[in-house]
Amino acid sequence: MKERLLKRFSQWEELSETNFDEVDSSALMESVKDDLEKLYNTKRGTVLIDDDFGLPDFSYMLSGYTAPDVGLIVQQLHLQTKQYEPRLHALHVSYVEQNKFPGKLQFQISAKMKIKDNDLPFNVYVLLGDDGSVSLNS
Repeated sequence: MKERLLKRFSQWEELSETNFDEVDSSALMESVKDDLEKLYNTKRGTVLIDDDFGLPDFSYMLSGYTAPDVGLIVQQLHLQTKQYEPRLHALHVSYVEQNKFPGKLQFQISAKMKIKDNDLPFNVYVLLGDDGSVSLNS
């Protein structure tokens, strides 16, 4: 989404006149993924217009001194996604055990994305690093 605002408006106008087959669903999926990554990498309380936007600081949980509260992280991922990403519904967040990335926790987000009258599946993996950074992979 690096287009200028007026160009995006004209594209939206064109999209409203097209059929579902002509909509680039992969671009919409990528847009949702990018927005979620920005949301998850924002620390709660740092956005001036909304104190609730973003995730709490989980780095203290991932320091290795105590077992991380996976349930709390799942709850926060679900809450933030539901509140700030209205393009997704039928949302499910789950913890996924993994050994590929030591010191990191992996979660899966499964949802439906409504485009016109069709529901498309949306699935991403969220990787939470020990420094609190978040990355998303399909």
